[in-house]
Order: sequence, then structure tokens, then C-alpha cells
Amino acid sequence: MGQSRPTVLIVDDDVEIRRTVADVLEDEGYRVELAEDGLEALSLIDPSQPPGVILLDLMMPVMDGWSLLAALRADEELAAIPVVIISAVGGHAPAPTPPVREVMDKPLAIERLLAAVSRCAA
Repeated sequence: MGQSRPTVLIVDDDVEIRRTVADVLEDEGYRVELAEDGLEALSLIDPSQPPGVILLDLMMPVMDGWSLLAALRADEELAAIPVVIISAVGGHAPAPTPPVREVMDKPLAIERLLAAVSRCAA
């Protein structure tokens, strides 16, 4: 049996996007965790077994994606987790600099998303 794929943490306040992306990733063999905001995401991340990649929306209530990125960068154990921004903010998203590896606009192109997850979670 082949190696299992890493966990992908999807952080988005839109339940339909979370569920749709989770279904696609699970069909591809990824384990998936879901969070509806940055605060919930932080509570799910175990530094001893971090997700292979985080798919992160920027505009969310409670703790937005910008704040979660700042928290990840500030924590030595979490700063290396690759992040793919998935957001409708277009040109206002950060440039790909650690931990951000890629920026994708919504609506998401599934094949492009799968390719980004594969590259980042490798």
C-alpha cells in the first residue's frame, strides 16, 4: 500500500466551500480537517503533527486569515507549515512569501487547487 497523503487544514467561513473542497481532497486520498476561522484553526494545529498544508481564506469573522498568518509566522513550530491562500480578495492577497506558497482566487479551479496542494504538501 502506498504512503498516505498528508492532512490538509481548510480554513474558510463558507461551509459550502469547506465541504466541497474537503470532498475533493478526500477523494484524492488526503486527510482533511476543517475550521471556520483562524482561531478554530489554531486550536486544531498540533505542532508535533502539523498539517501538510493549510488552505486559508483571508476574510473571516472571529480571527481572519491575516491574523492567522501573523500567528503562524510568530510561532517557530508553525512557521514552516505551507499555506495556500484561497480568497476572493484578488489583488489584495499577500504575495507568496513564507509561509504563503500560492495565492488562488475564488471561485476555485479544482485541478489547479489539487496541483497546488500536491506541490505544497510534498
